[in-house]
Amino acid sequence: MESVITSLVAIAGTLLGATATYVFQLRTARQARQSAREERLWQERLAAYSAFAGALTDFRKSQNDRWHREQEDPQSAAYLTARDDSYRQRANATAALFRLRLVTTNRELEELASLALRSTEEIHEAADEQDRTDRGRKARRALLDFTQAAAANVQRIDA
Repeated sequence: MESVITSLVAIAGTLLGATATYVFQLRTARQARQSAREERLWQERLAAYSAFAGALTDFRKSQNDRWHREQEDPQSAAYLTARDDSYRQRANATAALFRLRLVTTNRELEELASLALRSTEEIHEAADEQDRTDRGRKARRALLDFTQAAAANVQRIDA
């Protein structure tokens, strides 16, 4: 009888050990999947924030060029080319903003990005050189505000 009890205890111990191992492996696998998902999201956010900043920088340059070409001769081919380029750059910046919105849950970042885009869109409407300079500075400041907030957000996620 004693050997039967010993065998039952051994079997129960083995089953308990196997069950505990399974539960711990399941938990470890779940944590690894969650960690990998968070890492991918962090990388996507970093890429989206960087792409938006780059697209907006290109758009701001095209807006300044558009304004200068219009001041020189609003009927010239150079102005039409600059205007068309600014349209393309705005489309790129808008697409980058939409991508940013898909990967962030941070409302402040969305608002700062939208403000930076709107500020950049207004550059070509300047009445004179001083107004263009002021609008350009405002757009650059809005982009800087966005990038500082994005950097803080990405660094918080990374920590």
